[in-house]
Formats: sequence, C-alpha cells, structure tokens
Amino acid sequence: MPLQLPNLDDRRYNDLVAEALTRIPTYSPEWTNHNPSDPGITLVELFAYLTDMLLYRLNRVTDDNTRKFLKLLNGPDWVVPPNADLREEIRTAVLGIRERYRAVTRDDYEFLSTESFNRWLTETSQSSINLVARAHCVPQRNLEAGTEAGRLQPKPEHVSVVIVPAGEKPNPNPPPQTVIAPINSSSPQPSAAQISALFSYLDERRMLTTKLHITGPFYAHVSTQLVIARNSDALDTDLTNAINAKLTSLLNPLPSDNGEGWQFGRDVFVSEVYETLEKIPGIDFITDVMLSSSCALGDDKCVVANPIWHAEGDLVGLSIQEHHLPVFDQADIVIAPNVAFITVNLSVSAKAQANANLELLKRSIKSTVRRIFHPRLGGPGPTTAQPTNIFVSDVQVAINNLAGVLDPSLAVDCMPSDILQTDKDRGQFIHVGAGNVVDWRVTIQLS
Repeated sequence: MPLQLPNLDDRRYNDLVAEALTRIPTYSPEWTNHNPSDPGITLVELFAYLTDMLLYRLNRVTDDNTRKFLKLLNGPDWVVPPNADLREEIRTAVLGIRERYRAVTRDDYEFLSTESFNRWLTETSQSSINLVARAHCVPQRNLEAGTEAGRLQPKPEHVSVVIVPAGEKPNPNPPPQTVIAPINSSSPQPSAAQISALFSYLDERRMLTTKLHITGPFYAHVSTQLVIARNSDALDTDLTNAINAKLTSLLNPLPSDNGEGWQFGRDVFVSEVYETLEKIPGIDFITDVMLSSSCALGDDKCVVANPIWHAEGDLVGLSIQEHHLPVFDQADIVIAPNVAFITVNLSVSAKAQANANLELLKRSIKSTVRRIFHPRLGGPGPTTAQPTNIFVSDVQVAINNLAGVLDPSLAVDCMPSDILQTDKDRGQFIHVGAGNVVDWRVTIQLS
C-alpha cells in the first residue's frame, strides 16, 4: 500500500483568527477591543487570510516538486523511471531513509558494526571473515595508541570501535608461524582481516572529518581468592568446578544463553561475586572474597584493573575503563565444612599520626589481620593438622608496626566463646583446632 502524503498544516482561516485572538492578552494586555470594527482586528483577519492561502499552497505539492525531492533523497544520479508511479517511488525513498546507513552517533557505529556488517558478510559470502558478536563505540578516543595513557587521552576528532568476534574461523591454509586462536578462547580478539573488512565497511559511512579506529578489546584479567563454607553433603571437587564455571560465565565477553556478555566499562564488584556463588548448591556461606588483576609479560591486550576501596578499608571491586572487558583468570579457593568455621570479631582502637590517611590506615590494618587468619596467607585452615594458637598480643604488635598507627588496642570476641583462652605469660589467645577455619570480622576506630 503506497504511503499517503501527510497534511502539512490543516489550520484554516477561522482557526488562524481564533489563535491570534487568544494571544492578544499575552503580548498586548492593553488591547481590549476585539470587535471586527477595530483596525487591529482587521489586520489580524488580513494576515489570517494571507496565511490561509499559503497553507493551501503548501499542501498542494506538484509532481515536479515531488520529483525534485526524490532526487535530493536518492542522490544526483537518480532518474525517474519511465511510467513511474510517484507514490511507489515515495514509499521506496522513505523506506530507504529508515535504513541506517550513515555512521554519526555511537548507536550508529555499533549497529553498523554488528547487524549491518554481519548481514553484508553473509550476502557477499565472505566466509573467511568472522561475524562480529559485539561492538562498542568509544567516541573521542584513539584506542590504537600504544599505551593506556594514550588511549585515555581525549581526541575530539577520533572515533574508536571495539569489536568482539563471534569465534575465530581457522584458515585451512594458514601462513607459516601463524597461531589460530581457539573458538572458545576466553579473551577473543578479531583477526587482521576482520578489522580491515570492517574498517572499509565503516569508512564509506563515517562523517568526512572523523578519524576511525577499529580494534579488539583490552581485557582485565580478574583473579579471586575465596574462603567457602560447604554443606556436609557437598564435595570439594564439585564445588571447585562449579565456582570456576560460574565465574567464567559471569565475566564472559561473548553473548550466551544467560545474557549478552559483560558490558564494556562495567566495574566488577565483590558483592556480585558473593551473589553469584551463593546460588551454587552445596555452598552454605562465603567468608572472604578478594579480587585482583594482573597481566602476563608481553600481553599488549591485557590491562590491570585498579581496586576500588571502601572508606572503612574493605575491597568494593575492580575499576573497569570504558574500553575494557573483564575476563575470569583463576580462583584460589579454600573449602571447608561449615561446622569447621569459628567466628572471631576484633575491635581495633588506635591513634593515627598527624596528617595520616585514615582510609589507607584502615585498609592496612584489615590487610594485616587478613594475613594472620587467612588459610592461604599463613593462617589455620582445613589442611592444618595441629591446633593453632593465635595470640592477641601478636596481632597487636603486627598492627603497631604499621606506619602511621600509634598505641593500638584490641578487643576480641569469639564464637564459641571457649576458644578465647588466656596464657599466664602471654595473655589472651585464640585456640583454633586442627582443621578449623577462622571467619574473622574487623571493626576499626581511629582517633
């Protein structure tokens, strides 16, 4: 069905006069005589008559005008087909305008780099080039710069598009010394052929003054250290496999059945790790989650995510830049039965040196306590064959040795209460039985 041309303006003479009369009190309140005999009303009616004639002509677009408009829309080379139905030509032109072709906005670049580019690859039988699974446009950045500082520097005339391939297609005749990335690679990168093809595709569609860059993602490799309390009927091996699978799925750069993949530039929070892992059957509770990020030497597509700290010294998460994607690297997991956990609450009071950073001091104190109690850092754990006595005075000395901390004092509360015992020579100590794990809590008061 051909598209009907809209009525561009349906106001008539009486509508125009009434509209003008309603505006008189706003712009000229002293004008109170609105009778037809008033000279001003006569002028209003005259202009309404002239306007009515212009509107009539506006809605009478001739065929010649239509052809000129179609030539503007379709390009200077467009020629009216013989015996053409102008209504059908108008419909075709309007539908062509709705087809997204020009790359102007961020959404344009992302749409053209995925749906449009993938359709073009399919239609042109470009079987050797991967489809694009995801695209993320970063305006005013040159992400092909050799350093992260250069990539973060504002470049108003530049536009960068980061693409994640759907999966590397192996070349049946690879050049010598060529390494083919596996399809299930945890940090997929586009091939040079894919980048070149997409650049050519977008280069025809970009604004003239735009400097375009196509690149693969920069990955922040995320590792985690976990202390897990399991139910009595759960197996350590099953939980370890489930934890690794959950974290790999959570920080997945590729779309999957569970979602569209981790968003570019979205921070990784400790709370999300808790929420994800607590859904695993067999896990009773989690006592400690620590996230870290590092890169292998020579990996120029790897970046280190900076930690985000709470003012009380707890890790909130890892900061991810707009052009970064996090991927799961590895997990260092301590698993013990839930009955093996004992609770230790420490209240630390201390003075801070003048001009000391209180947030940094609290972070240092909690890190020191963590090193004393964490099974992987020297504390008692499920593999500890002998009981361990942790003296409160030793914890106090360790805190006192921190720069900026003066006269620390500790108050300790334990559950069960009988594990807090007293030695006549060294004072209070926490008696941790063989195979037990400490679930520690620290509150800090600095003055």
